[in-house]
Amino acid sequence: MRASAELALVVWVTALLASGSAAADFDKAALMQLLASVERASAQFVETRHSALLTAPLVSRGTLVYKRPDRLEKHVSFPFEARMVLERGQVTIDNPSRGRKMTLSIENAPGIAGLVESIRATRAGDLGALERFYKVDVGGSRGAWSLRLRPHDRELAQYVNAVTVQGAGARIERIEVVEASGDRSVMEIDEELK
Repeated sequence: MRASAELALVVWVTALLASGSAAADFDKAALMQLLASVERASAQFVETRHSALLTAPLVSRGTLVYKRPDRLEKHVSFPFEARMVLERGQVTIDNPSRGRKMTLSIENAPGIAGLVESIRATRAGDLGALERFYKVDVGGSRGAWSLRLRPHDRELAQYVNAVTVQGAGARIERIEVVEASGDRSVMEIDEELK
């Protein structure tokens, strides 16, 4: 009886050490390598914006498209039509319902650049770009990870308090942005990798 209890204890301790070691092996570098393996991704999203200026949360729906190395497209189809395309350091925002279209260099708008990079650089697995604007923390495991970005760039910190990205494997499933004002947006993502 005593020998089987000792054997059970050895098996339990070995399993604990093995699972702890696997979790410890999943760090920033491992997550970025996993995300960088994606050449293309497309997704459906539902974004809920909570703001002190709104009487109820604003919910929008649409699609996201990513193509390596730096093309990111967000197309809102509900409750209005809008499109944002980031490519080669330029962001184009097209809002047909308001009759507006504009293109700007993100280099000239560091606040926007940091926020846009939190999404683009995460999808690209570009740790250097993320660390340019944020303190980067990773938790969890390959099957359920969380990436927390807190701005160290002063200009960006005027707009963003934190960005939390969650996913599984190479898929991004949720992005939460908490603004410096206390407003926040949560994007739930159903991503297909190619």
